[in-house]
Amino acid sequence: MSDIPAEFVLGLREAQETYRRLVEGIPAILYVDAVDDVSSNIYTSPQVEEILGFAVEQWREEPNLWVARLHEEDRERVLALHRRSNETGEPFRAEYRLIAADGREVWIRDEAVLVRDATGRPAYWRGVMLDITDRKRAEEKLQRSLEILRRTMEDRRRLAARLEEAQEEERRRIAADIHDDTIQVVSAADLRAQALAQRISDPELRSEAEALHEALSDAVERLRHLLFELRPPALDRKGLVAALREYLEHPWRRPGPAVELEDRLEVEPPPELRTTLFRIAQEAITNVQKHAGATRLRVTVETADGGVRLRVEDDGRGLDALDLSEPEPGHLGITAMIERAELAGGRCRIEGSPGRGTRVECWVPLERPRDPLVDVSGAG
Repeated sequence: MSDIPAEFVLGLREAQETYRRLVEGIPAILYVDAVDDVSSNIYTSPQVEEILGFAVEQWREEPNLWVARLHEEDRERVLALHRRSNETGEPFRAEYRLIAADGREVWIRDEAVLVRDATGRPAYWRGVMLDITDRKRAEEKLQRSLEILRRTMEDRRRLAARLEEAQEEERRRIAADIHDDTIQVVSAADLRAQALAQRISDPELRSEAEALHEALSDAVERLRHLLFELRPPALDRKGLVAALREYLEHPWRRPGPAVELEDRLEVEPPPELRTTLFRIAQEAITNVQKHAGATRLRVTVETADGGVRLRVEDDGRGLDALDLSEPEPGHLGITAMIERAELAGGRCRIEGSPGRGTRVECWVPLERPRDPLVDVSGAG
């Protein structure tokens, strides 16, 4: 020792002191453990007292302390990982809870690597334990918030679905009343006006009776149009494609673009889904006839990917970019199409550019999938 320069000894001591300060200044527990079943402690940094409330001497001298302080819900899983690391020499990585000296639950992120001696034999584990309690609490809070949001969205979906069902039921009722009562009454009045016009010899009175007949006849056509808009009978009696064909070919839709309906449907959708698809198509077709100035309109219905795909395409003036969060006047129907598809568990996309037409494409599953639960929890 007398041959070692004093300057070297002083420098070594300073280096050791610097390293000690560095180790003890890290906001984590650094440790060295033996390669045995209980991870007998060889060295633990003083942060163990601040984080877990145990003195370094106690943590080192009680071999079973780490195992005993593992949370009972995590113990079996963590010890299995520990045994596997001892057997294979793979790094040990785990998140778990330790019970601190004062009874607190402390979430720990524990990572350790195996250090081998010059011959390649396992010598000891060198690791670090980070206190991740705040992060875990934030994750749990986020998980609770996401669960509340999920439930709120599911409640909204159910409420919207019930509202949709109520609206369709009201449409059916009104349509039935119009068909069974109003149209019958007005049609009977029209027949009487026709008969009255034939019996009147006075030209002026006959002209008024004929005008009344025309007004009543026009009223019957308007009522039939309203009846079809409310609930086309073919939708329930003949199915989706038949209802769309009638809707596209009905006389009051002329003049309008040349229409084409392509049926690739392999199975008829259930009634609720049939109604959803018809309403989306109805909205898209109405938009084309009112706003597009198109010469051709093509509607395709096909079975695809366990559901039904609906496409409505035109060669009209197209769409500018739309901000669906604040729909412009006349664009509320676009939001409605998207919401209808999403309520059915599907999706809807509207594409278009000025002068190049518009394409509405929606897909809905034949069976509504269960809503997945959002999980952001970590290990443990």
